[in-house]
Amino acid sequence: MKSQVELVVDSKTLMGGNPCWEEETQTFYWVDLMGTKVYTYQPTTGERHWLEVNQHVGAYLPRQGGGAVIALQSGLYLLDPQTKEVAPVFLPDPSENRFISGKCDLTGRLWAGTSDLLGQKPWGTLYCMEKDHTVRPVLVNATLPWGLGWSPDYRLMYYVDTPTREIVAFDFNPESGALNNRRTVVKFPEGVGLPAGMTVDAEGKLWIAHWQGGRVTRWDPESGTLLATVQLPVSLVTACQFGGSAFEELYITTARYPLNPKELARQPHAGGIFCCRPGVNGLPTPKYAS
Repeated sequence: MKSQVELVVDSKTLMGGNPCWEEETQTFYWVDLMGTKVYTYQPTTGERHWLEVNQHVGAYLPRQGGGAVIALQSGLYLLDPQTKEVAPVFLPDPSENRFISGKCDLTGRLWAGTSDLLGQKPWGTLYCMEKDHTVRPVLVNATLPWGLGWSPDYRLMYYVDTPTREIVAFDFNPESGALNNRRTVVKFPEGVGLPAGMTVDAEGKLWIAHWQGGRVTRWDPESGTLLATVQLPVSLVTACQFGGSAFEELYITTARYPLNPKELARQPHAGGIFCCRPGVNGLPTPKYAS
């Protein structure tokens, strides 16, 4: 599979990540994990905006009733669609951790991961927030819980704790949100970087961004086989998400931090948003239910 990648937003974000696609408005969202802004891009018009949230931001996901749920350094907040003010709904004990990822499942639950500020100690937790705003820790002692995804039938959940070099699967119960039967489905080989953000296509195959690997790859979770590789002109690839009117476009977020000046000169578009048409379609991005 040869996919021509193009730079669509030369955003130069320090660490772009956790992208999502809003179907109704055909808008692509992403955050700067090292910054305090949420970014939007509408491919049909080329229009771009940003929202200042005044804290390190880990994820921004539209809500079904308008507005958004935002994972900030200090906790989870709801953004009011009219006033743009944020109200806290979950503030974990103050610690050296921060939220660095977030996605919603089909029922509208939010799954959000924390990491220590340097992403080096196993202090992180994957939380689940129900639509009534109750929050429970699901997976603990994670170092960098960066990737999340579900199979098209929502009977499997995939999870990446980046330093392990593994993508694991759980049997997933959509009604209760329970996880069972943890197993490794993909093991990253040496020399290709580390698994970061991910998404799942309509055929149930995994698309995984390679941090320090300059690519996005497609894998069969049943056999663990590598199916396709999309090369990028930058090394720090953070996440990917399908968008477009039929989810036929794969949007890819990247980072500039911590490249040195010589590396930045070789990778002038690091931190930009790239796009390709990989020949398969993705799935809609679910919204938070409350």
